[in-house]
Amino acid sequence: MSNSQKPISPVKPVGMEVIFFYPCPHCGRKVPIIGAVQPSMERCDACQNIFPIVPVDRRTLQYLKISLADGGAAIDPDFM
Repeated sequence: MSNSQKPISPVKPVGMEVIFFYPCPHCGRKVPIIGAVQPSMERCDACQNIFPIVPVDRRTLQYLKISLADGGAAIDPDFM
C-alpha cells in the first residue's frame, strides 16, 4: 500500500437474503435458492435437470429481515 492511500474501513451489511437448500430429485445435490416465495421450476446446477419447488412463507422471510434489521443486527459486536 502506498503512503497516499488510506486504509479502507470494514463495511457493514446493508441488506440480506435467506438461502434455502432444495435437494435435487435427480442427483441429490442440495441446490441453493434465495427465498423463493412462489412455486417455480428450478434447474439443478450439477445435473442441469429441472424440478418444481415448494415456496417458503413470505411472512417468515419478512420477520427474519425485520428482526435482524436487514442484516445490520447480525454483525459480530466484538468486531465493531
